[in-house]
Amino acid sequence: MHFNKRRLAQIFSIGIGALCPAAFFLRRRIEALAHWEYFPTCIFYRVTGYLCPACGNTRAVLALLHGHVLRSIGYNPMIVTLCAALLCLYGELICFALGKPRHILPRSNLLLFLTIGLVLGYDILRNLIPAITLCL
Repeated sequence: MHFNKRRLAQIFSIGIGALCPAAFFLRRRIEALAHWEYFPTCIFYRVTGYLCPACGNTRAVLALLHGHVLRSIGYNPMIVTLCAALLCLYGELICFALGKPRHILPRSNLLLFLTIGLVLGYDILRNLIPAITLCL
């Protein structure tokens, strides 16, 4: 059976569209896994006492699942940034599947480096000024 790109995009868009609500309804199970006592702790934080760029990702995902976007940004802004980018890419996939290709997410290296710089800059600042995370 041979699929063209548009047909494949239609199948993926329907599949992804079905998985997202399923993850929302299974959030209690996801939350139980996140609080598992054998979940590894951050080695970088244990050794240095500073938060690494990935510290707070689990809490950020759980906050998003509960609808707390600002709290999620306070834990780690990478998760919200990634979700926004994935949402834009999903919109592009839907447009392509409908036969009207659009670029929603800008294809600019400058924007990519600016986004990465802002997220990593926040990660550095939250180690220097811990009150930043408490404000959100």
